[in-house]
Amino acid sequence: MKKNKNLKTNFNNFWQGKLSLKLSFWLVLFLGGGLLSLPTFLITDSYVDSISETLTALLLLYLLFYYIYLIIAYVGTWRSASNFKPKKNQWSWGTIAKVYIVLNILNGINQLIFQ
Repeated sequence: MKKNKNLKTNFNNFWQGKLSLKLSFWLVLFLGGGLLSLPTFLITDSYVDSISETLTALLLLYLLFYYIYLIIAYVGTWRSASNFKPKKNQWSWGTIAKVYIVLNILNGINQLIFQ
């Protein structure tokens, strides 16, 4: 019970941008999103044509989970970046993180439309 409450608290803190930008960006977005994206490199038209209906359904469930994860990761990281307060004469890592997110979203849209 305590573990579920802790998980829910951590998720809520991330979603609200209360987690540090370092953890949000590197752990949730970069590492988590990167690991979850690995199977997408195997998904080609010929691969999808060659698998059974059951595997196709599982593939669609994976893609649904993957895109939901990305949306949550983008929103939580964006909010953490908005809450990030740089020290004097320090780079605005929050702005850099937001630019990274926007470029990733644009790249994803590009790949969906043109490939």
